[in-house]
Formats: sequence, C-alpha cells, structure tokens
Amino acid sequence: MIHLKIQFKTEFGQAVYISGNSKYLGQWNPKQAIRMNWTQNDIWEVEIAYHEIEYKYFISQYESIQTVLWESGPNRVTTKHTIDVWNYRKVCFQCLNPSNCLIYISGSPETLGKFKKRIRMKNKDGISQYTCLLDITDPLIQYQYHFLTKNEFSSPVQKLDLESEQSYYKDALLVYSDNLTKVKQMIFQLNKNICYGYVPQSKEDYRILKKFNLKTIVEFCNTQEKSLLEHQLQKDDCQHMIVNLYHFKQENFTQRLLQLIQIFIQKYQLIYICNNSLSHLRKYLQVYEKLSK
Repeated sequence: MIHLKIQFKTEFGQAVYISGNSKYLGQWNPKQAIRMNWTQNDIWEVEIAYHEIEYKYFISQYESIQTVLWESGPNRVTTKHTIDVWNYRKVCFQCLNPSNCLIYISGSPETLGKFKKRIRMKNKDGISQYTCLLDITDPLIQYQYHFLTKNEFSSPVQKLDLESEQSYYKDALLVYSDNLTKVKQMIFQLNKNICYGYVPQSKEDYRILKKFNLKTIVEFCNTQEKSLLEHQLQKDDCQHMIVNLYHFKQENFTQRLLQLIQIFIQKYQLIYICNNSLSHLRKYLQVYEKLSK
C-alpha cells in the first residue's frame, strides 16, 4: 500500500479528494475520485494499492462532489509513501557535468538560499543534482549555477516556470540543463545586466544564447582595419553588434568603454558581451566594474 498525506484547512462541509491516472483513482474523473480521511492538524490521508501513480488533489463538498477546485501545477508522481504540501512540488535540478567539477546552485526561494548562500549539488555519473520543495504558484522563481574549476564562474540567472515543467525524475519535477560545463559554450554572468563569453559561431550557439534570453550580443574586437561599428548581424532573433575598440582614443579609453556599455544597458537592459579571448574580455569588464562603482 502507498500512504499519501497532505495538510490543508478546508471550510466546514468540504473535503480533500485525490484523483489520478489509474483505475484506483478514477481515471481523472472527479466523480470517481477518493475522498481522503481527515486527521488532527488538518492532515488528510489515504492508503491506495501500490502502483506507479500520477495524481493531483482537489477540494469539493464532503457529502457529494459538486464544485471542484483543483490544486495548481502539473501532476504529481510517486511510488512510495509521501507527505505532500498543497501547491508545492518537489523539484530536481540536474546539470550535465562530465568533468565532475564542483557545481553549486542558488536562487530566489528560501529552499535555494534566497541568493544569499550557495548549495552544493551532488555529483553522480556525470550529473550534478539538487532536489528541493518549491511553490508552484510563485511566478518569479529564479536560479543560477556556480561552477568551481580552476576559476569560479556563474551561469546567467534563469527564470523557472514550474507550470510548464512536464518531465520527472523519480517523484520530482525535472529541470535539466546541458552544455553549461563546456567552456567554449559557457555563459558567464557579471551582474544582472551583463553576461559574457566567447563569440557565437553556429546556430546552436545562438540557440543557447536565446534560451537564456540573451538576444543582444555585443562583440568587442580590436583591429586597425575595421570601423568603429563594423556592422550588425541578425541571427535567429538575436541582434549581433560588432564594436571595434581600436578607434577609442587611448587617453579616454576607459571612460568611453564605460559610456558605451551603459548606453547598451539603458537600451537593451540585458546584454551578452563577447570576445574570442576571454582573458582580454575580462580585463575590459574589470575596468568597467571599477569605474561603475
């Protein structure tokens, strides 16, 4: 038997029901759902025959099902005893990590540290993962990964839409990320307005940038043959601008660099700055950080 519990304070005359994809749970027909049993502290519980189930809870009248109020979010899955929380889901973050480097996660919810602390993910078989409980109704959940190799890098801050997640790992919703630990495709984050990395070369590179909402690309180059703004490219809904820093006067270089980046931020809010030499690019950004403070 599988023992399921959930805490919910209903109004007088109401009850919590469970419905699901199996014959034991009524094949998603509310009229054939199981009414759960109330216990102390507003804990509702039920035992059902052991099988892999996909299910959700809803509220209706105690005596007979009339008005149905489903809980929010995607379906739940389980094969074991479970204590659920109304409108919360267990979420498993997984990150492809073939090099088994140290990866941490942080985010806006309390279970992800409120961006004040980083939580170390567990490494196993080339995958890093962390599982926690998240509010399905929160539309502003954000998270990011932090990589510790010879240097420390962070991925862009990503927004999580739990309503749209439909993949599962065991009894948790699965949020899977790949390509994040490939250095040539790594996207690093400087602050909330600036991400940076290598120059995109292929459709896949632009697809990855677009996935992280990085649609404004500013490529810095330094060559005598090219004009200040050589040209703009439109690639897969991404705007790719090439800026030649060679023509910046040496005595005003840092100030002009600061002004240029600020103009891009004011116009586009979030920009991806790139160069084929990350060491040179980081020097430019270090100058920007010092002056902007």
